[in-house]
Amino acid sequence: MDDAELIRQLAQRWNAGDLDGVVELYTEDAMIVSGPDWPEQVTWEGHSGIKASLIDFGAVWESAQVEMGPVERHGDKIVGQGTWRTRGATSGAEGTMPFVILFSFRDGKIALHEWFTDYDAAVAAARGS
Repeated sequence: MDDAELIRQLAQRWNAGDLDGVVELYTEDAMIVSGPDWPEQVTWEGHSGIKASLIDFGAVWESAQVEMGPVERHGDKIVGQGTWRTRGATSGAEGTMPFVILFSFRDGKIALHEWFTDYDAAVAAARGS
């Protein structure tokens, strides 16, 4: 599967609740990193760290579905945009949160996954500027 399809597969597996399937799309030494404009600077490393981050994120939501938007190639990286559609586990409050993700790949899997709140910042990072 090509890189763009891999990202769409990531969203489908998350929405289906297949956390093990999500994790297997990443290299063994992959990292998920909050971007420089993210409120908290956090890094999760390797399959166990990535799975822990998914479990922690999912624990606060009764439901958290991702709607993928445009996926664009910038050199050997992909910038993906989308929206989280959430309902709080305790409050039941519903909400949406737009996001931007920068992906880097190795051996047909995700090697680096960086969260951003700003599209232009993600594209600049993809271009190395």
